[in-house]
Amino acid sequence: MKFAEHLRESAVPEWIDKYIDYKTGKKKLKACRKTIAASKILVNNVPAINTPRSPPSNEDARYCKHNDYTDAQKYFVKEFVEKWVIDQELEKCNDFYLWETNQCGKRFDTLQDQISRYKVHKEQLENIDRGQKQVTLNSYGALEDANSRPMFQFNNSWSSHLSRTLQDLELMPSLPSFAPFKRLFGQLDRKSEPVVGKGETFTPAKLSNNQITQRLSDALIEEYLLIQLIKNYREVNVTGFRKIVKKFDKTCSTAELPHFMEYAKATFPLFHDADASANAMAQNLRDTVMIRPPANLDSHLRATDPLIMWEQHITTWYTDILATSSKDRKRKSARLKNLSLEYSLSERKIHRFNRAILQMFAGGLFTGASLILVAYTLFVGFTASPISNLHRLHIPLWGGWYMVFLMIFLYLVDCYVWHKNNINYRFIMFGEMHSRHGAVLFNNDFSTTKIPLLYYFASVLSFPLTVLSVLSFHAGKLSPYSIIWIVMIVCLFFLPMFHRYKFGSIPYWDKLSTSVKWLTVTFIRLIFSGCFPVQFGDFFMGDIFASLTYSMADVALFFCIYSNTPDGLCGSSHSKSMGALSCLPNFWRFLQCLRRFADSGDWFPHLLNGFKYAMGICYNASLCAYRLSFTSNRRGIFITFGTVYAIIASLWDVVMDWSLLQRNSRNWLLRDDLYLAGRKNWKTGAYSRSRKMVYYAAMIANVIIRFEWIVYAVAPKTIQQSAITSFILAALEVCRRFVWVIFRVENEHVANVHLFKVSGEISLPFPSTLSSGSEADVASIASGRYSMSELSYPELPHAAYRRSATLRESHSSEIFKTFSKSIPWAHAKDFQRPQGRPDQEDKGEESDASESEVDSTV
Repeated sequence: MKFAEHLRESAVPEWIDKYIDYKTGKKKLKACRKTIAASKILVNNVPAINTPRSPPSNEDARYCKHNDYTDAQKYFVKEFVEKWVIDQELEKCNDFYLWETNQCGKRFDTLQDQISRYKVHKEQLENIDRGQKQVTLNSYGALEDANSRPMFQFNNSWSSHLSRTLQDLELMPSLPSFAPFKRLFGQLDRKSEPVVGKGETFTPAKLSNNQITQRLSDALIEEYLLIQLIKNYREVNVTGFRKIVKKFDKTCSTAELPHFMEYAKATFPLFHDADASANAMAQNLRDTVMIRPPANLDSHLRATDPLIMWEQHITTWYTDILATSSKDRKRKSARLKNLSLEYSLSERKIHRFNRAILQMFAGGLFTGASLILVAYTLFVGFTASPISNLHRLHIPLWGGWYMVFLMIFLYLVDCYVWHKNNINYRFIMFGEMHSRHGAVLFNNDFSTTKIPLLYYFASVLSFPLTVLSVLSFHAGKLSPYSIIWIVMIVCLFFLPMFHRYKFGSIPYWDKLSTSVKWLTVTFIRLIFSGCFPVQFGDFFMGDIFASLTYSMADVALFFCIYSNTPDGLCGSSHSKSMGALSCLPNFWRFLQCLRRFADSGDWFPHLLNGFKYAMGICYNASLCAYRLSFTSNRRGIFITFGTVYAIIASLWDVVMDWSLLQRNSRNWLLRDDLYLAGRKNWKTGAYSRSRKMVYYAAMIANVIIRFEWIVYAVAPKTIQQSAITSFILAALEVCRRFVWVIFRVENEHVANVHLFKVSGEISLPFPSTLSSGSEADVASIASGRYSMSELSYPELPHAAYRRSATLRESHSSEIFKTFSKSIPWAHAKDFQRPQGRPDQEDKGEESDASESEVDSTV
């Protein structure tokens, strides 16, 4: 494998700009080769002139210690090695490495404090077992009598088990923080507002022993994986610098590599720590392959490379302190082994058992057969009489299921688009770190993603649907095919949850339990919107259902057909329940916006976003009323709400969710970071004009489809007589949402890149004693919610080594400038994430102000 490909495969997407620009270096060397070739021709054709050479200065002699270098070679050593390799690329990588190492050290100190408190807690439980007096830890780490304020309560009743199960599934309802009311009555000031409970997880005040152990295990694994990412970042960049200088020596006929490596090891911690790590790599590899904890390293290795010391301590905590038995210790050691295998072993492990080809082949067969059957049913339904049941009932009922599976397949296409453009969608949606399920190098390989498996899953589920729909259209009636399909899909969908009982014989079906669990939990949280803190999956699923109002309304149609109601009264022109169900997805999102406002206290963007979904409810309700009465008065109300909702939703999609139409952007009417536009030109730093057209086309198409309701206003007869029109408009809305999802997740990835966010938010079981005494810590202790980012939130790197939002002079008012700067980051507040500390605001230069703006908004 070429190193350029190796660098692309092993790079962390959120850190992509902090790696050595290896391709640019090769292009610069190509230009050097041409210049040197031209200079040799010129020297050979011009007679030599004996002119005395001036002695080299200290700056020239910094690297050039060879007297036989020509002037051209010295020039390229200074321009390429000194200015580009060292002063630009190596400084950038080394500064970022030091910043990440510093933040990793803070997180390690927090975990060390948690482990020490866990040991006390463990001794406390042992004392309980011995019948001794129970003692507990108070909020500040001191011991107190359990009779005064018990910290843990154990109850073996069924309600206690149900409560723990709901907590583990993140389905335990909770009250909002009521931050707006606390600020109103002066109980909470923005400058001292605690950032507790703002992560992706919610920690209950009382935890069982298993929950404490599980949360600590997750935190240790997260820190262990982060250390692996930093180590991989260091090794890849060191290799890249060595190779690029070696290529320079080959191109310019110099011998700079030994001197460069000597200087880099003595000057930059990036090379110094990598050299110490290389000495210990063989020993660690032998220990992990033998499935045992790594042996104790020499003291000089611990002092030289902090990552090795932290990794060894975390391994000891995870495999020894948190292990409950020898079998559990062996299992934990094997898990760490799978996360730290050498790249060559990982390649064999991944590609030897590659099932992606078989899954894609089987999925393609089922999908092809399903498309043929769907085309047949649509042809039969479209050509049937407008007054027949095939047209009025069969198309809407089966078409609703078609829309659901169309959305699923388009989502898989989205996943492939994100995968090809190095957008870390798995971390954004599921909280998976870059190396969660294997070694770092091959994690970007298509076979390691779940796209083939999910495609196979969707195609197997869709094929029985299409078979039953063909039978239903052929027979001219629904019963009993709809009932059979419902029972079949429920059985097939939930079958992976019971794979341990060997109920199913469908290949690979047991590997879908995680996906089924995530979908089920997210759907339950969506139904009870407002009762839970809003996570990414919650609002994402809500937006998906907002584009499936056609399918939601067909649920009422299904029950109407199987009731005693005549079939002629089950259409949208006679059913109020269909209109009510079409309003339900927007109502869920409206409740989520209110919950976000109640948790964060920020009226922008949550109240404005809630107003948008309120207009969506009014639009669907007015459409239902227009269909029921079909009068000019209600037609005017429908047009009014449709216009207002379409305008607001279109602007929100483009400006807020996609962060396009930014002022003073380097890309006209877009934003500075465009991952779907391909790579930038290495000379000009600009994106390809043709690749940027996808953004303009998406904006135009999004606005046009948002105004698709005009068809009902222009051709009123289609609103009641044509099921074809409703089906086509519903399909267009699903396609619009498919495009929206691509740019929405890309925009979220842009925020993660700006924040260098690669790890999830792991809740901790104990309060921290590292920085006790501050108001934020006291509030955190009082709330009973603690997380890594709240206790050691990373300070922002200097603006010179961080991608920041570009600030330019403006003659606008300060209020407008502040509001306009917050708009590109408003999308990052749709769901709960760690927030920056208020005391991190920088009142210095404009570049630093931009950094604090990113921190405060995200």
